[in-house]
Amino acid sequence: MKPQRNPGGELDLSRLQSLAEELGSPEPALRFLTKYLAMLPTRVERIVHALDDHDAKETTTALLSLKISSAMVGAVETEHQCRAIESMIRANLFEDATHALPALRRSTDRCVASRSELVHAAHTCLTRRGGFFRS
Repeated sequence: MKPQRNPGGELDLSRLQSLAEELGSPEPALRFLTKYLAMLPTRVERIVHALDDHDAKETTTALLSLKISSAMVGAVETEHQCRAIESMIRANLFEDATHALPALRRSTDRCVASRSELVHAAHTCLTRRGGFFRS
């Protein structure tokens, strides 16, 4: 399946299409995307606090959670940022991981800032005529 990106380029919509196919309907995939976008700031703050505390277990748990949900909705840049920071934590490189946080924040901030456009693009992609689903 060819990657389909939203107009701002923040999502690989083919991943969201795959999720919708697995769920058998676009509605739960769209709800998941909406909840994902709403929770992004809190999830990033959880990572920040865990890093500040040098808590490898909590940092890894928070990163894995964000990485997996990002993969599911097609937020590829955020997924890659989480993967990179996770590798740093596993190598006990907390200072490097802390320096990588601004890039993670930028990618999540762009998603949050374009939330309505992302949801609209996802809805259009999942329900368009001739697509996988029709409204």
